[in-house]
Amino acid sequence: MKSNVSRRNFIKTASTATGLLVMAGKAPFSYALNDKVKVGCIGCGGQGSFHIKDGLMGASDIVITAVCDAYGPHQRLAVQLAQISNAGIALEPGQGLTEEQRQKALAAFKPKSYYDYREMLEKEELDAVVIATPLHTHYQITMDSLSAGKYVFCEKTMCYEIEQARDVVKKCHETGKWVQVGHQRRYNPLYNKALMMIWEEGTIGRIVHIDAQWHRNNDWRRPINKDHKLNSQEARFIKDLERYMNWRLYKESSRGLLTELATHQLDIVAWFLDAMPKRVYGCGSLDYWRDGREIHDSINMIYEFDITPENRGYRAINARSSYQDKMAINQPYTVQLAYSSITANAKKGCNELIQGDEGTIELSEEGGSFYPEATSKVSWGESGSAEQTATVITSGGTLKLSNKALQEGKPIVVDNTRSVDQLQFMRFAKDIKEGGVPKANQMVGLRATIMALAGYQAIEERRMVEIDPALYTFDFPTPDPSTVS
Repeated sequence: MKSNVSRRNFIKTASTATGLLVMAGKAPFSYALNDKVKVGCIGCGGQGSFHIKDGLMGASDIVITAVCDAYGPHQRLAVQLAQISNAGIALEPGQGLTEEQRQKALAAFKPKSYYDYREMLEKEELDAVVIATPLHTHYQITMDSLSAGKYVFCEKTMCYEIEQARDVVKKCHETGKWVQVGHQRRYNPLYNKALMMIWEEGTIGRIVHIDAQWHRNNDWRRPINKDHKLNSQEARFIKDLERYMNWRLYKESSRGLLTELATHQLDIVAWFLDAMPKRVYGCGSLDYWRDGREIHDSINMIYEFDITPENRGYRAINARSSYQDKMAINQPYTVQLAYSSITANAKKGCNELIQGDEGTIELSEEGGSFYPEATSKVSWGESGSAEQTATVITSGGTLKLSNKALQEGKPIVVDNTRSVDQLQFMRFAKDIKEGGVPKANQMVGLRATIMALAGYQAIEERRMVEIDPALYTFDFPTPDPSTVS
């Protein structure tokens, strides 16, 4: 399941490999573009260059014909990485190019580079763009790209404001194009199998609660080359290099942990429940790093989802106690998501715990497991003499009602040799060529944006926030946000 080139090891691999292409001159021939999807990459920093190196490299139906970044060093590196990607060369961390690979990369299509994405859209014959820029820039770049007739892959979170995300959905309807958002778990075979276990097989019974967290232990800062002097082109777009590189830490360009991390898992919960939350409570603070950043370094959230038979995540149950109202137990019910994200302890890591009355599925991008519940009907104390009932109660028998899940989880096995980043871009190209609609489409992006920003509002205003269904309702057909494969 794990990618051969992780984000953590990416920089080392990139610098080793691309160094062999510098000053090599032009290749005597180029690969034919054939029917490949011509893509322009906008934003070639950490996430954008990772897509070039991993996902786009693994998608054989894609060729990168242009790259754009306002920062010269990122732009120059992206050109070299794109040539390696276009040659279909995958490198292990720290591995350089062999002479044969170097010649193959030099013969691959060399993309043109730009500082201004608008110039790229005007001059290049592109089928699609990949946007991996700071959050506050997503909206305008996406709208301009759709207006130019391009399909769009946009990193999550789709937009900085809810109304912006609604505008994107409307623009897709107007242009006949679509946006695929970087909620890559939608393309993870493990998550799709787990979802089918829940929806089709009823493996964990009724979902009664979900826990999710993203805990890490680092300052989230990107290094700054203080010796770099901005050229005239860079200076058009970059006013402060530190804030440009560390945009995630400032309110003018990010909503912090909710938009940069939580949306991955908020999307999973909405997908598995086939529902949007009705309300959210939250608290957040900046207590540990206090290094000039403006966003919280710790958040805790409760999202409440009201589930009805119309939701694919709904499941009817049988009475387990004679005290239960057999009619009431299958009326609409509420599932709570408890979510936390912290930045100074990594013990719990990043995962989702989907808890049902018959079992639990634990998921992460590293793997998944199923834990069955040792559940039995609650029958004691409902009959017999007063003396017998009193004996059960006074002996502490009530404690036995909290059945402990089995400690040994059963691995959820899937057959897959590709990284999830490759899978999402393979599908990106396939949907463009065959007229399909992405699983992580613009409605998925809108819903995740709504959930994140409602949570952000709850923290900032220190109150419960209701989520109005009108925010994700339109008077025209929209793509299904809960498809599975």
